[in-house]
Amino acid sequence: MVSKLFFILSFLGCFLSASAQQVDAGNGHSIILTKEGNVYTIGRNNFGQLGNGSTANSNEPVLLSALKNSINISRGYDHSIAINGKGELWAWGRNNYGQLGDSTAASRLVPALLEGHDHFIQAEGGHWHTLGLKDDGSVWSWGHNTYGELGNGNQKHSSIPGRVLKNKDEPLTDIIQIASVGYHTLALDRFGDVYSWGSNDFGELGHHNNTVQVYAKKITQLSNIHSVAVGWHHSVALDQKGNVFIWGSDPSSQQEETTHRFFPQIEKLNNIPKIKKIACGSWHSLAIDVNDEVWGWGKNHFGMLGTGDTNSTTYPIKLDLPGGICEIGGGCFQSLAIDSLGQIWTMGDNPSGQLGQGNNTRLLTPKEILFDSKKNERTKNEQNKDEQKKNPKILIIENEQDRKSNYYWFWKVLKYLLFSSSIVLNFYLYRKLKSLK
Repeated sequence: MVSKLFFILSFLGCFLSASAQQVDAGNGHSIILTKEGNVYTIGRNNFGQLGNGSTANSNEPVLLSALKNSINISRGYDHSIAINGKGELWAWGRNNYGQLGDSTAASRLVPALLEGHDHFIQAEGGHWHTLGLKDDGSVWSWGHNTYGELGNGNQKHSSIPGRVLKNKDEPLTDIIQIASVGYHTLALDRFGDVYSWGSNDFGELGHHNNTVQVYAKKITQLSNIHSVAVGWHHSVALDQKGNVFIWGSDPSSQQEETTHRFFPQIEKLNNIPKIKKIACGSWHSLAIDVNDEVWGWGKNHFGMLGTGDTNSTTYPIKLDLPGGICEIGGGCFQSLAIDSLGQIWTMGDNPSGQLGQGNNTRLLTPKEILFDSKKNERTKNEQNKDEQKKNPKILIIENEQDRKSNYYWFWKVLKYLLFSSSIVLNFYLYRKLKSLK
């Protein structure tokens, strides 16, 4: 009964507290979307990817006050993206191949609106390209295109958005989710089918070959898919039954690039609860099970699996996170998670301060990111403790006040219960006496 109650409360917590929350990470920087629709950035900022008007790194979360009511975020390798409730897409950071979509190659230190397009519901940042999914199911792409990552039928770079195509005359339609990290992309349609395009050196497109794909092509071995995720050279899909499919470069561990899987295969995740959500870092994979606990596998040389060590693993292991995890995300060498209370946990490499802990220390185990309000609360508590140590009388007085306060409410509640009981008892006795007469 208790476990069922905990599950229900965790589910409600995720739904109510983190329904709009997201975490994502790029090459040394992180981006966070809170349930209030606020966007925070952390870490590396050499191209303005933090969006705060400077190129200085930050090891603490930076609030982008210009972005309001955001509903979706994503990171590129050195750029960042956010979509607001109006369906407008904002981008900032590196722009060497036009990945910001503004017809230039100039980096931007603050968020800039993508002109001429709206109705976006999701964005994905690849290495030097960007993709946007609109509410009509169409996918748009812009930026670097040497490996066909724009899916528009050619390999020419473009600084303006264009449609992703199935072939020369047919656009990709009915899409409900996109996923991209390096040079390849997966797209899931409303029928549960998956399309892929872009780089394919390690079989990450799932088409039984390693040929570059310049058009969106359906992966024939996948059906009834629930969600998709991608790493730098591997791809992951989750079907409606909770089965996890992985393909590409050493899909089980991402440890050796000499092992490739050229088509999707089910991972045998024995003795693990049913998986309901997936995510990828560049070289590792993450999953949330039906009990809202997180599993990870793959490269761990910077501690991004949060296991307390740097040992890579070929099989999913449970991460040391609190219960009720609602959302997960990965970066090049880090991982992030959100729990049902809205707390954000991070782990892994930290040379640019991207873990948001106020320092550049690598974390081998998960640690909560403290935002300003919580920092102030914790600082105040610590100051009170210090003051109490200096003046024990304060502690005695406060404890005495607490006891008096507790006794006050105890007696008040007890009196109310006794009074209510007396009324019920008197009524009962009155009815009893009346019946005897």
